[in-house]
Amino acid sequence: MKKPYLKLFTVFSFVATFMLIFDPVYAGFVPQDRSARPEQRPPSNNQRPPANGHKPPTNNPRPPANNHRPPVTNPRPPVNHPKPPVTRPRPPVANPRPPVTHPRPPINNPRPPVVAHPRPPVHHRPPYRPPVYRPVRPVYVRQRPYYAYRYHTYTPYHWGPSWHPVGFFIAALATTAIIIAINDQQYHYANGVYYAQASGGYTVVPAPVGATITVLPSGYSAVPVSNVTYYYYGGAYYTQSSGAYVVVAPPVGAVVSNLPDGAQQATINGNKYMVYNGTYYQPVFANGQNAYEVVDMEEQ
Repeated sequence: MKKPYLKLFTVFSFVATFMLIFDPVYAGFVPQDRSARPEQRPPSNNQRPPANGHKPPTNNPRPPANNHRPPVTNPRPPVNHPKPPVTRPRPPVANPRPPVTHPRPPINNPRPPVVAHPRPPVHHRPPYRPPVYRPVRPVYVRQRPYYAYRYHTYTPYHWGPSWHPVGFFIAALATTAIIIAINDQQYHYANGVYYAQASGGYTVVPAPVGATITVLPSGYSAVPVSNVTYYYYGGAYYTQSSGAYVVVAPPVGAVVSNLPDGAQQATINGNKYMVYNGTYYQPVFANGQNAYEVVDMEEQ
């Protein structure tokens, strides 16, 4: 019966000892000797910085500097001679401009207002209608053309600013013009155009057959006909001979893409042909474009 009490007593003693040593609450009820505890904790040199981020004060202040700048003993004297002000006044004008006593009279005739006139309507230009050529005698086709007839609108063609159609009058010729004599008739030639002397100047005429030039005009086109190459410019045809070029009659079967200004329209057997300088041209479609073919037609 003594063993259970002995164990209980041992446990109670262990708990009481633990509470006296480690439990401050329980230790407050136990009288302690306060004379042995020091009265005040020594101050610490490592103070915690305040929470607002300011730098804590230091115990080692910075020693004062011994190399101070010496005071100025000889100050700069003040300026006792200020710059005198300018007292010379501007001389008055001897002959001042008199005031205007006669003002400009008002304008009694004001400018009339601008009246806007409506722009006239734009009318489309009608297509060019060539003059009608009416042969005196019946016309027959002596040789059948190579290309089939296909009518298209005729538009006069110009070979540049130096070219002029037949009948054009000019007062003076260029200095590069040359004289060509054919059958006791003198012609003047310049830039692919032939002129005959007229009253007060010169008149453009068709190229005379047999006229010879050394250089072809700029803008000519080559026209092959029956293994012969012809050169076409301004309604005239040339062949090469001995290093020169001679004007010839239009070859039958020649196909050209343009006709000069001055061509006329003639209706033969219901078809419309173009007539230029006595030569009949049939409208055709050749080499993918509208063209004209020289046909062998004769008036009987």
